[in-house]
Amino acid sequence: RFEAGTPPIAEAVALGAAVDYLSGIGMKAIQWHEKELTAYALDALATVPGLRIFGPTVPVGRGGTISFALGDVHPHDVGQVLDALGVQVRVGHHCARPVCTRFGVPATTRASFYLYTTTEEIDALVAGLEQVRKVFN
Repeated sequence: RFEAGTPPIAEAVALGAAVDYLSGIGMKAIQWHEKELTAYALDALATVPGLRIFGPTVPVGRGGTISFALGDVHPHDVGQVLDALGVQVRVGHHCARPVCTRFGVPATTRASFYLYTTTEEIDALVAGLEQVRKVFN
């Protein structure tokens, strides 16, 4: 009301379309898929030597994100190698600097899973982490 210009009409329409899309799939189905992917990822990541997962190592009580550290390799280096391989992760403090301090790490690498993620992409992450290990060890 007090701002000049056009209201964010396109954004409101897009939000409505997104809600319709997710409602059509069903939030329970999305939640189930995310839990299955997280369980698959936790099992797959457990095979990577030197990988430290932050948070529960079982899918109970966690969402579709996994933060981890790979030995003494800085997360920014992990992210750069994975990016070169086409594997996308986030690196940094993730707005949780006190957590990094608590666990004595400079930052973490974080993989996120959602409706569109596949097990093949998780396999690519694990293979990419093996490549990181080869480069830095």
